[in-house]
Amino acid sequence: MGVVYEAHDPVIGRRVAIKLVRTHLLEGEERQDYVERFKREAQAAGRCNHPCIVTIFDFALHEGDPFLAMEYVEGASLDTVLAQGERFAPTAAVHLIGQVLDALSCAHALGIVHRDIKPANILLLDGGRIKVTDFGIARLDSSELTQVGMVVGTPSYMSPEQSYGEGIDARSDLFSTATVLQEMLIGKRPFSGRSFTEIAQGLQRGTATGDSELVSVAGPALQAAIARALAQRPEERYASAAAMAEALRLAIGEPAAQTTIAAAASADQTRFTARAPDPATGIELDSALLSSVERKLASHVGPIARYLVQTSIGSAASLEDLCESLGQRIDRPEERRRFMSEALELVQSGLHQPTSRPPTTGAGRSQESPASAIPPEEIARAQQALAATLGPIARVLVQRTLAQARGREEFWDLLANHIDATDQRAAFLRRRDA
Repeated sequence: MGVVYEAHDPVIGRRVAIKLVRTHLLEGEERQDYVERFKREAQAAGRCNHPCIVTIFDFALHEGDPFLAMEYVEGASLDTVLAQGERFAPTAAVHLIGQVLDALSCAHALGIVHRDIKPANILLLDGGRIKVTDFGIARLDSSELTQVGMVVGTPSYMSPEQSYGEGIDARSDLFSTATVLQEMLIGKRPFSGRSFTEIAQGLQRGTATGDSELVSVAGPALQAAIARALAQRPEERYASAAAMAEALRLAIGEPAAQTTIAAAASADQTRFTARAPDPATGIELDSALLSSVERKLASHVGPIARYLVQTSIGSAASLEDLCESLGQRIDRPEERRRFMSEALELVQSGLHQPTSRPPTTGAGRSQESPASAIPPEEIARAQQALAATLGPIARVLVQRTLAQARGREEFWDLLANHIDATDQRAAFLRRRDA
């Protein structure tokens, strides 16, 4: 019934998104419900001024149909990424979910319960940032639109009380957020089924699934933190979004969780190194060349191209292998073949570009960069530490930074600049002197 357009605001000169619902396809109460939903989204999101919440600029009617003018966000929805089989390392998942909880903390402080936290309503942006969207079924503390007994939301992410149509509060959003976090880690929701009835029965019994897999992937501390947020009774969950975010951060800081993360990062690094060419003669992943490949891919798959490139680097043995892997993400065979042809042409032309010679001193001898004196084992340690937070892209960042850094200290400092979270950046730098 609804459609979202990219538009241009001529007054301010910015891109905006226009969300329009075709109410002429609806009748009676259904039409009124959609109009009220749009108004509610405008009211709820409009109250929130937060960097992790999509900004609503205006609500109005066009030829009788309601529309929202809102912030244009260039990114991929989390559900699209998960549907492609992507999984997140514990540190990366907690970093993203921490932003969701920060956004919810803002909304909850204003008396707003989102009621539909799910991957489709979480947008992934560049730089490890997120935006929460779609407050269309939000409960506002002073709104007559809230009705006890009405079941609203997405069944697989609902809290027990929400599925019963009972009164809810902010702790219902925490349950839904924990469900999303588990899915990011192991690809499975704690409560699922073939119908709403099956899901509701599981919620009523409190029979969550996936605990053993969570322990294996993320460690017992993070599994326990998720289990608390999934408690059947609201009073047994965290008291607030901020409390849950702090518990998740502490969980990944415990030795057992850190060991699991480090082991996963080490395994990823070993897998790539074993397949990669020898550093002395192999292919360097040039950032400009990667950007060109990304733009080619974006013409077929849209904004998610950047994410696909970053997550595919860690398992690629060469640039050709990377192009082959990315080509498999394009559904239509003719588009896939065109991308492969264009991307491989870019790669081949890039590989044959002459490389600049280093400056020479004295009798024509090369002047060695101070960064080249960094021992290989320390480079590997820095890459492993960075991968624990950023994933496989760490390898590319390390190689790029080695060419820029003028010494060991600057090498670590430049790498740390890629980590947004202050506490995670500090933890990374502590590894420098460990």
